[in-house]
Amino acid sequence: MKRQRTQAWLMICLVAFSLPTSAGSLFRAAELSDTELAQLRGRYVLPGRIIHFGVTMSSIWENSAGQSIGAGVSFQVDGQAQPSLHVTDLSSMINDAGDGSVQRPGAGQVIGGAGLTEVRGISQSVRSAGDFNDGLNNLEIVISHGGEGLASTPGASPWEGTADFAGAAGNLLVSTQGGGLSIRIDAGTQGAALQQIGAGKIVQQANFTGDMNTVRNLATLNVALREMPLGQGFANCTLEQLRALRPVGY
Repeated sequence: MKRQRTQAWLMICLVAFSLPTSAGSLFRAAELSDTELAQLRGRYVLPGRIIHFGVTMSSIWENSAGQSIGAGVSFQVDGQAQPSLHVTDLSSMINDAGDGSVQRPGAGQVIGGAGLTEVRGISQSVRSAGDFNDGLNNLEIVISHGGEGLASTPGASPWEGTADFAGAAGNLLVSTQGGGLSIRIDAGTQGAALQQIGAGKIVQQANFTGDMNTVRNLATLNVALREMPLGQGFANCTLEQLRALRPVGY
């Protein structure tokens, strides 16, 4: 019996010394590298679990005279992987005529910043060369369970490659130039705004060269998951994931 105990302790010591130094903290929280996260991406969403995925973007510019121009874009993919893309002219839904006041031409100049559109990931910026301007860039991620996709926006039109709108507040272009889907607003001497998603990045910008302008760049990522009970299908999937760990020594 004593000899068996000695052998058991020797085995434990050999196993302990064969583990890497980090093995002493196996049960402590540890930050994962980008490479490790990339290997885990998508592993824990079961097939058929996603019933809807959608992206909505809207950009609105309002100048000091109360004149506005804006557009919204809605991209959705349903559970059958059928995509749909619609564009909405928001100028008619907001105050595009203004309040009758006179707008002063902008005299400011925004310098530099060209590299902001080249950032991988998320880039948000508000730069002002004028006074009393208000800019908002907002990105929201919404994950829900059950239900259907988002309701279509009234007045939305199917995507036909490009869409441009013009008004007293400036010009707006919805296109795929520069990679991804973008909404670009040219407000003349008052400045410009950009919102772009795709090609591995999300860009939201507001550049003011005039006074008393307001910009709203809003984007929402929507994911709807189907409710699935912990039944036999879930158990089988879990067992398959555990079986896949065996070749790497776990």
